[in-house]
Amino acid sequence: MNSDLRHQSVQQFLDQLASGTPTPGGGSVAALSGALAAGLVTMVCDLTIGRPRYAAFENEAQSIRQQAEVIRAHLTDLIQSDIDAYTNVANAYKLSKEDPQRSQAISDATVIATDVPLLIAEQAAALLPLCLPLAQQGNRTAVGDVVAGVHLAVATVAAALVNVTANIGAIASHPRAAEFLQRQQAATHEIELRRDVVVQAAIARM
Repeated sequence: MNSDLRHQSVQQFLDQLASGTPTPGGGSVAALSGALAAGLVTMVCDLTIGRPRYAAFENEAQSIRQQAEVIRAHLTDLIQSDIDAYTNVANAYKLSKEDPQRSQAISDATVIATDVPLLIAEQAAALLPLCLPLAQQGNRTAVGDVVAGVHLAVATVAAALVNVTANIGAIASHPRAAEFLQRQQAATHEIELRRDVVVQAAIARM
């Protein structure tokens, strides 16, 4: 079995997730959820582009598709990045307590393990502005998939930020702690409101 989850089958991923190993865990699942949300956005774009009925929206749909694919690629990479970050933290804690480098190793690893889920949350949050025009003007028969995508994106943000909350206390004195808190707040800013607006726009066209 390939150790990189990006190259495993869905069944392999689910089996490993359900096993007794600590990885993959919530962060990787959040990244996967966000990638799935981005995939739904791309799918609806593809169901819109090239259709004469939606010609006036063609250029914007092309732009949305391009942005969603960039986000999907980032989130796909972050599935493995989260595992790597957790592993590095675990390895740092395994160092001998007499090792003078142990404290710094733990701090450095925890910083990365906080940054990665923030990146996941930020990428997922960036999907939300793409969903509204797609719900309003994309292929009407696929607006339910836009709704599914926006719900997944919001859930991704919440799931990813659990790890930030868990780690931030351990690095409260780190120079990047304030930055992390600001990014956490920015990622959650109005995401539920944005979700609700998308859902309402989609339902109005169903």
